[in-house]
Amino acid sequence: MKLFCQGCRSFSLFEVIIAVGIFGAAITIMLSLLPALVASAAKTNDTLVAVRLPDAVGLELQRVALSGGFDALASQISRIADPLPATLTLAADRALERVQTLDYLPSIASDQIPAASRYFLIEVWRFTSPPLEYNAHGAGLAVQVRVSWPFFIPGADTATPLSEREQFVFNLALNR
Repeated sequence: MKLFCQGCRSFSLFEVIIAVGIFGAAITIMLSLLPALVASAAKTNDTLVAVRLPDAVGLELQRVALSGGFDALASQISRIADPLPATLTLAADRALERVQTLDYLPSIASDQIPAASRYFLIEVWRFTSPPLEYNAHGAGLAVQVRVSWPFFIPGADTATPLSEREQFVFNLALNR
């Protein structure tokens, strides 16, 4: 009985070492890219949630307008200026389950978003020039909305500085 066939050729030790080295390098490169891919996926997910915010912001502003009056809501919203002044602010949680005003006609205390869960900060400004400028006798209110995140990082006690947040800006029109 023959243990080796004469026409068969096997791999040398040198070839095996080269193959294992190439395989190890490939695995190392793939594992080193994993944290960046996870961070990119989280950032993309947050951006997709922020893009869904206009409808939720519109509904919350309509709720506040019905509760306190349309003109009272308009008076709470600052005009756009440079630098941007403090204005009506809203907040949303990361899953976009709730959007609420923070200072003006907030929801009842049991329904409010806890400070640590406020992931998106939403700021609203009125336009300063016609035809988008607010007119008390007009049919609507045009606003510019800036969404920035993360407002609070989960587990943090202080808000993230604006310079370190992602931002998304859109325009919104509210009808009486």
